[in-house]
Amino acid sequence: MQEDHISLVIDGSGSSVFAGLLNSQDQWLATIDRPGTPLEELFPAIEQSLAEAKLSLADIDRYIYCEGPGSVLGLRLCAMAIETWTRLYPASAKLYKYNSLQLIAHALCHAQPELQDALIVADWKKGAWNALYIRDGQVGSSEVIDDAGLAAWTGPLFHLPQRKGWQSPPARAQTLSYQPAQLSSVRTAPGLLQASESVELYSSGINTFQKWTPTRHRAQA
Repeated sequence: MQEDHISLVIDGSGSSVFAGLLNSQDQWLATIDRPGTPLEELFPAIEQSLAEAKLSLADIDRYIYCEGPGSVLGLRLCAMAIETWTRLYPASAKLYKYNSLQLIAHALCHAQPELQDALIVADWKKGAWNALYIRDGQVGSSEVIDDAGLAAWTGPLFHLPQRKGWQSPPARAQTLSYQPAQLSSVRTAPGLLQASESVELYSSGINTFQKWTPTRHRAQA
């Protein structure tokens, strides 16, 4: 009989805060999606999901988290929480990360198998976009493109709204709804979930992955 692993999934990258408990059969034991700021809603969402599943943090042996791109505050609060839990609870707990654009791209391909080519963009800063290309039905890696790169794309275009936007959505883009609960239907998609030894967050600025290390603020003399 296959051992059942319980994963706590948390995602603070979007306009709401998501927490859920997922078993080895990709079945949700509980899902909570709370509107509001991560600072106020992250821990209530986690507590509510654990209560609905009748579990505690001691029962968790997998942490699945969104590395970004998305709300910097939300991502960092989730990272800080996971770093704390892995120290307080079983050392055997494993970490897995996923990219928010790759998640929504795989979910889009799952819902529209006929879709072969597309561009998904999310606001990063004025004149620049976090972007992901789907080519020949294959989901690529997230990257940064400028307005010229966006204008050069003539295929299907999708826009993922962010908690804070610096520019208007592209005129012809279809708006996507970010739903982390879709992870259950695409968790086995190639390259989506990646094991990590510590919490790592995506950095659009240098288009790479960086280890996020919590630091204590020191008062200035």
